Amino acid sequence: MKFLLITYNDIDGVGQTVVNLNSNIIKLGHESKTILLHKSTKKNDNIIKIKRSLFKRIFFFFLEFFKKKRVLFSFGNSTINYNSIKKYVEEADTIIIYTLHKFLSFNMLKTIFETNKNIYLRPLDMELAVGGCHVNFLYENGEECEKFKSGCNKCPQLNFFNIFNISNKIFKKKKNIFDKFQPKILLENNFTKKLYDSSPVTQNTFNNYVYLTVRDERKKFYEKNIARKMLNLNINDKILLFGTFNLDAPHKGGRILNEILREFKKILDLKTKKENQSPVKLITFGRKHNFYFNISGIEWIHLGEIFDDNKLNLLYRAADVFLSPSTGCNGPATIREAIVNNLPVVAFNKGEAEESLIDGVNGYVVPCFNKKYFAESIYKSLYSNKLDIEKDLNQTIKLRYDPMSEAKKIVKLAQEDLEKMKK
Repeated sequence: MKFLLITYNDIDGVGQTVVNLNSNIIKLGHESKTILLHKSTKKNDNIIKIKRSLFKRIFFFFLEFFKKKRVLFSFGNSTINYNSIKKYVEEADTIIIYTLHKFLSFNMLKTIFETNKNIYLRPLDMELAVGGCHVNFLYENGEECEKFKSGCNKCPQLNFFNIFNISNKIFKKKKNIFDKFQPKILLENNFTKKLYDSSPVTQNTFNNYVYLTVRDERKKFYEKNIARKMLNLNINDKILLFGTFNLDAPHKGGRILNEILREFKKILDLKTKKENQSPVKLITFGRKHNFYFNISGIEWIHLGEIFDDNKLNLLYRAADVFLSPSTGCNGPATIREAIVNNLPVVAFNKGEAEESLIDGVNGYVVPCFNKKYFAESIYKSLYSNKLDIEKDLNQTIKLRYDPMSEAKKIVKLAQEDLEKMKK
């Protein structure tokens, strides 16, 4: 079989996921190429770099400039020309499309569907199910945005462009295309399946359930003391780890984390004698932007963006607990990576945490926005020592993340669907 994978970039979690799948499909004996919008981090004949049009880049600059909040995007436009990917589309028999945002326009998507290829959409966020949002947006007070269920009418997240009701127009155009072509969608967990099943845009699609995986390079075994020595961290410190692509993105929970750790510090001071307290440190990685942390008694170390698999692996092995205060993210991938590294996770019951965390076994699952419970769970993770992260049930979850499992499932689905198309 000949696969073509299309994605926005190769820098953040989406691009890395696609490049990994591309490699694994090839290992299974099939042809596979990946189209990336940004430059590739590795030289590889199977990775095709597509350039943006200068005019379209300028257009998107002004589109972003007029937006009050950068949580809505336009899907009616594209930063590339279809001719630049046309030959790759024609050569493939199975196409997997990961994103539309700033990449494929509606007209391009329609043209690809009309080729009658075996096509899967593989969204790693909410962009397909809603109007202009790319996430299941939650407001900071905990009120969940349900407007997409009725058509994204009068979406509050646009400023200047709200007068044109852009979000709802995007919603309707997307729905018309999906109703006509009824695409097959590959979803990453039960959380995303429920969201896509509830959206009128995607309710007529054919959804399959395919777990994402973790690369071997991010789950090598290191003893904690060796990992800390390699990272120049004190073996006696209590290390909290938090990382994501954008630390200040509202749905990633960076803002609420400050409030959570204030609660945690109160519990720590109440339950632990100060003379016996090990220093507590928060280590963060990712784009900082407006994220800032300043709580007396907890040292903050920010490592910036990390693209080195081995360094991330060492961080997971060196930390005492991974914090995932995400309030509306379908992943995050960091939960999967922490789990396979036997690092306890404390997370809100959203996204990946909802089914991959076993409360009291490999971490704690906290009701969304319950800051006090989250803080108490951090304390339990650090000081109660009751977690059984080697439990058989946890091993079952780890098998989902075997690097080849996603590729095997997708290849099997593609073979079955191609056979159906021949009949």
